[in-house]
Amino acid sequence: MRTGDRVALLDAGPDLHAQLARLPGPLVPDLAVFSHAHNDHILGLGDLLDYRSYDLGTLPMYAPAAVAEQIAGRFAYAFRAEAPVQALPPEGLEIGGLRLELFEVPHGANGRSHAFALSRPGWRGVVMTDAIDVPPEVAARWLDGLDLLVLGTSFVDESAAEHTGRSVYDVREALTLPWARAARRVVLTHLSHDVDVRRVSLPPGWQFAREGLGVEL
Repeated sequence: MRTGDRVALLDAGPDLHAQLARLPGPLVPDLAVFSHAHNDHILGLGDLLDYRSYDLGTLPMYAPAAVAEQIAGRFAYAFRAEAPVQALPPEGLEIGGLRLELFEVPHGANGRSHAFALSRPGWRGVVMTDAIDVPPEVAARWLDGLDLLVLGTSFVDESAAEHTGRSVYDVREALTLPWARAARRVVLTHLSHDVDVRRVSLPPGWQFAREGLGVEL
C-alpha cells in the first residue's frame, strides 16, 4: 500500500520476494502489518527480517497482540534478543495521511482473523481477506458505507459444503452481502483455482484481483 511517500505491507505471503521483485521500481517498505498467523499471510516474514537486519532494524512490524505472540512462537529464532513484531497500538497507525486500524472477524473453521480498516476524511476502505459470517454489529461499525472493499472469496459457490467446515465467503455470498453491495468499489481476492474469472460475471464496480493489480486509494 502506497500512501503519500510511505509504503506499508499488509501481510507478507510466502512469495513476497517474487511479488516485490515484479513491481515497477524499487519498493522499500516503511512498515509491515500482519492480520493473522496463517502461513499464507506471514511466511514472507523471513525476507522482512533479513531486510530489517541489513537496514539496521529500521523496519517496524506490527500485529494484534495475540497474533504477535503466535508469530513469535513460529519464528522463535528471530525473537531471541528482541521482538521484531510489535503489538499494534489500540489507536492504530497513521501512514501518509491514512489511519490504519485492525478489527477482529470470524474465520470460520480456521478460528479468528483481522481485517484492515483504512480511513481519511471523506474516504473509508477495508481489506478483509479471510472472513465469513461477520456479525451485524461488526459490519455496522466497520463495513457500512465503504468507498473500497477488498474481500476474500476463495470459491464461486460452496453451498454444497458443510458450513461449519468453511472459513471464507464465496462469490455467491459476497454478491448478497448488503455492506458489500453498498460499497462504491469491490475487489474480490484470496481466489482459488475454483474461481475462473472468465466465466463469472460481476456487477459494475466489482472486479477480481489479479497479479500486479493497482487500486487507487
